[in-house]
Amino acid sequence: MVDIHTHILHGIDDGSENLELSVEQIKIMANSGVTDIVFTPHFIRNSYHNTQEIILPKFNELLYAVKKEDIAINLYHAAEVYLEKNIINDIENENFNINNTKYVLVETSLSAFPSDLYDILYSLVRKGYKPILAHPERYSDIAMNFKLAEDMMYRNVYLQMNAGSLLGNYGNQVRKTALKMLEHGFVHFVASDNHCKSDNYVLPKAVDFIKDKYDD
Repeated sequence: MVDIHTHILHGIDDGSENLELSVEQIKIMANSGVTDIVFTPHFIRNSYHNTQEIILPKFNELLYAVKKEDIAINLYHAAEVYLEKNIINDIENENFNINNTKYVLVETSLSAFPSDLYDILYSLVRKGYKPILAHPERYSDIAMNFKLAEDMMYRNVYLQMNAGSLLGNYGNQVRKTALKMLEHGFVHFVASDNHCKSDNYVLPKAVDFIKDKYDD
């Protein structure tokens, strides 16, 4: 398994609080069958302004600790970028792409899509980026009209569902939306969005659920 959405880098956002916790979480993930982890700390202007100057030292420190523990896993750093006007400049300047590809994990307001959301996404696609919208099933707009997820796909936006959404961890409405999206094929990725708040790692359970209810 590959987990493309995690908040395991320590001490820089609302995820892992310290290095030791991060290492323990990575052990759990490796033992669960994860081979590759992408660290995606929040990048939100004026809130979690995590530039590469902040991310890289934390990444290298954690990478060293993981190697010291002899954990067999591949680690990459990127970001979960909050979409705002001219955000493409931050993405380009900070190289928030996943593993030097054109894929970039993005998010927006859970309560309501901003009026310029499609313009921002279009600017990314036009520049050759492949935006992956994090947890679309959690957005109120999609819950009210899940066909907006399909519309995103037609606009060359990829959709990353949270594993916990399928298991009811965000409530019944989010689970209902997640199942409906899955049934219609409106999902490209499933990831954990792991914030290191529990030893209960959800991605394998979601994978088993999909295999059991749908197919491999």
